[in-house]
Amino acid sequence: MERGVYIIFERKVFLIVVLALLAVVSVPVTVAFGTVYKPWEVLAGVLLGSSDVFQALVLRFRRALVALLVGALLGGAGVLTQASFRNQLASPFTLGISSASALGVAVALVLGVGGRGSSWFVSFSSPFVLALFAFAFSIVQTLLVLLLAWRAGLDPRALVLASISLNFMYQAVLYLVQYLVLNEVQLATVVFWTFGDLGRTGWQELGVLLFGTPVFALAYLVLHRDLDLLVLGDDVAKTSGINPRRARLIAVMVAALGAALATSFVGILAFLCLLSPHVARLLIGGRHKYMVSGSMLIGALILVWADAVSRTVLSPVVLPVGITLSLTGAPLLIYLLTRGGGVGGYKG
Repeated sequence: MERGVYIIFERKVFLIVVLALLAVVSVPVTVAFGTVYKPWEVLAGVLLGSSDVFQALVLRFRRALVALLVGALLGGAGVLTQASFRNQLASPFTLGISSASALGVAVALVLGVGGRGSSWFVSFSSPFVLALFAFAFSIVQTLLVLLLAWRAGLDPRALVLASISLNFMYQAVLYLVQYLVLNEVQLATVVFWTFGDLGRTGWQELGVLLFGTPVFALAYLVLHRDLDLLVLGDDVAKTSGINPRRARLIAVMVAALGAALATSFVGILAFLCLLSPHVARLLIGGRHKYMVSGSMLIGALILVWADAVSRTVLSPVVLPVGITLSLTGAPLLIYLLTRGGGVGGYKG
């Protein structure tokens, strides 16, 4: 019996190590793919010391690092949300983060931060300010959802109902702003932002992600025991010595903050939060001690390669990575769900 448990442990750790190595190796490999220089041109440029090729590689490397960090944030956030809701179809965007963040971008544009440079409101680069507005509105939305759900007991059903109600409200306000206030350029900015794209991030945003992602990764991992108990139901959690309401509140808040940080910089990539946990569950199993790490690494891998495909499939056009992610990931998710015998809530 002990030997069997040890073998399972070794297998899970081995898979996580392999995923980590693949994620690290994928960054320099995908840097060779792009619209301007093909892989063989990149190799020739490096050997010949071309400054143009070097500049292109630096920009692609930054973009790949952003994909790695954002993918890890969203992959881990998806696991926390599914465990908290006890539903494998849940994601942080179930809380209405997408509509709230899009409304934040629209409000920022209305206030005069739609272009780079100074305005009456800010005097630094607007892409970073747009991210701040998107993040702030996402947090406000999450706090409102948790407040409403708390008054109803903070069970999964209360969370879903509160999220849906506020999500419709944010959508209505967003549509109203788009229809009555935004001009054509501002409207196009909001719409393009919702596609999900890594090209808008700069060194400033990468610096924030380099600091924030390890912090959230640690927070995700610390919660693994509570997540194991939450998926078994509140009664089991209580008998095991944890307060399910408090544990669910912390898990949802951490997941929402992590997803909001990622979304504020790259736009809406909701599908990644749904896909990564399913792949991790299939490969590693349902124990969150391993599943959280696995989902983060799988999310990072998927997003890095999805961005590489976005840069090359219709060259010289660069597709928003959110479109590529949904087009390529949806068939995979459908296959996993049909192979796994259905979807929905956790059993237990």
